[in-house]
Amino acid sequence: MDITKQNDLSHTDVCLLLDFYSGILTSRQKDLLSLYYNDDWSLSEIAEMDGATRQAVHSVIRRGVKRLVEIEDNLGLVEQHRELNQLLEKIKIKVKDENYVNLNSLLELFDHCLNRS
Repeated sequence: MDITKQNDLSHTDVCLLLDFYSGILTSRQKDLLSLYYNDDWSLSEIAEMDGATRQAVHSVIRRGVKRLVEIEDNLGLVEQHRELNQLLEKIKIKVKDENYVNLNSLLELFDHCLNRS
């Protein structure tokens, strides 16, 4: 994923990692990361709901993000997904320019399969 440090991750990067790998996290990590990244809760709001300190929530979230990065470093599914999407876009542009109607419908099907969510 070309990410060497957790600080280099954007909000979007973490959301994508969660989409791919949240099932591998502990249920607490999954819940707190989802509240923070998907639902835009603050650390204070999560801490109040969780009955923990703000620092404890921050620590769980940091460890969860670190785990997501480790999983991506080992599996590389997010990076592969991004590469396939870039390739697909290049192919779509080429097909559109050359007006290959039949191939275009197959590429749209490929796009749908790759990006189901």
